Amino acid sequence: MPGDAVRGLRTYDGRQPVLAVIDSNPSTSAVLVMLGQQFGCRVIASRSVEDALALLRQENAVDLVAIDLAIPDMDPYVAAQLVRILDKDSALPIVAIADAETMTDALGARGACFDQAVAKPYSPRELYGAFETALIHAAQPALPLS
Repeated sequence: MPGDAVRGLRTYDGRQPVLAVIDSNPSTSAVLVMLGQQFGCRVIASRSVEDALALLRQENAVDLVAIDLAIPDMDPYVAAQLVRILDKDSALPIVAIADAETMTDALGARGACFDQAVAKPYSPRELYGAFETALIHAAQPALPLS
């Protein structure tokens, strides 16, 4: 982001985050990959949920997932739940990338499926903020139930 002093994203233990992007549209996927790299992430991208799940099974150190809600091959909420099942401690943060029309649904599902949601068109700063907040919340221990 030229002229913008944005520090690189880091995990709670100071590592470079690994971002998994799930987006079927080559143009928007390329933007997410480019911005993720500019934010200091190592990025792996998939054009389908099935491919993403296979990658996530192989890649044991994913720190953050971004899912475009317009993915055609699977309901994005089911996809988010499947990603969570793959994560052993269920703390893997998932950010929804939504069109303006689906943003209300994404925000409503935040507690169940997504940690953050960003509406398209988004600014790099908005996306960075969502990624940063999701990583920070993932680092915080869950409160005991009793």
